[in-house]
Amino acid sequence: MIIWIDFINTPQVSFFVPFIKEFKNSGHEILLTCRDSGNTVELLIQNELAFHIVGKKVGKGIIQKLLFFTVRLFSLYFFIRKHKPDIAANQSSFYQPIVAKLFNIPCLYTNDNEYAKGNLFGFLFATKVVLPVALQYEGFTKRWPLKSKLSFYPSVKEAIYLSQQQELLTLVSEKKNKIYFRPEPWSAQYYNGPLNFFDDTLIKLSNEFDVIVLPRDKNQADHFTQDKFSTLAVVCKPINLQKIIGDCLLFIGAGGSMTREMAVMEIPVISIYQAEMLCVDKYLVNKGLMKISPHITYEEIKVVIYSGSVLKRGWAILKEGQESFSLIKNLIYDLKHG
Repeated sequence: MIIWIDFINTPQVSFFVPFIKEFKNSGHEILLTCRDSGNTVELLIQNELAFHIVGKKVGKGIIQKLLFFTVRLFSLYFFIRKHKPDIAANQSSFYQPIVAKLFNIPCLYTNDNEYAKGNLFGFLFATKVVLPVALQYEGFTKRWPLKSKLSFYPSVKEAIYLSQQQELLTLVSEKKNKIYFRPEPWSAQYYNGPLNFFDDTLIKLSNEFDVIVLPRDKNQADHFTQDKFSTLAVVCKPINLQKIIGDCLLFIGAGGSMTREMAVMEIPVISIYQAEMLCVDKYLVNKGLMKISPHITYEEIKVVIYSGSVLKRGWAILKEGQESFSLIKNLIYDLKHG
């Protein structure tokens, strides 16, 4: 069986890596397509995966994005017409469900961002939709045609792939001495908050702590390598997750998967995301694994660091992640027989 997976952003690679290993071990052929965005290509290479880049990098303006969307749809159409996969699966690809529908390829769609406008395509055209349990009370889940094809998985998506990496659990007790920072998603359609609002606080922190900035793209890397940020360390390539977990004293993130990854691993996390909070983030806050404080000050951050307050939860969320992995794996296999 040929299983087609499409990536349009960096976090989706981490999500599917354990599934790809499972599928390959079961004798299935994997067809990977991707959009060249963020660190997607670098992460695919880092995981030694064979892939095909379909479509050029998207522009910033609405007109450019609409044009790119149409062009990539046509490019995917002609690509898939040649390769003829049996089933398709994606995490937040707004292109794949449309192309899969045109070829009558059963497709599973999953997303954890209720504000992503591209969900419309997944909800309409995918054969099966699976969402995190944090979204189960959202009104759109009760509407046609989504209601008839919808399942929920426990936990958050980050717990799914992290639960398949048991070696990470041995790193949480190592010496911590660095603050990692992940900026806000400048170019994301769903983000309408301010930009660069944390710069001054970062500079203050870097005068007392080792601060590592993890930019999302080249534009952010260029911003944080200006002379005024000379006391910061900027990592421009995808960094090994084990490295972050091993020496992370505190993780400050303006939303996104990396912020939730650290929360799942029970590392002290402060989210400074300044747009509408996602249900999955509220889920982690309610479990005591994340602190939401968009306007936190330098002095308040020092209190968090020196208090050393992080609640251990016995890895319950990773156990939920293991259940979710099995659920989604079986739903993908079931596409062939559905």
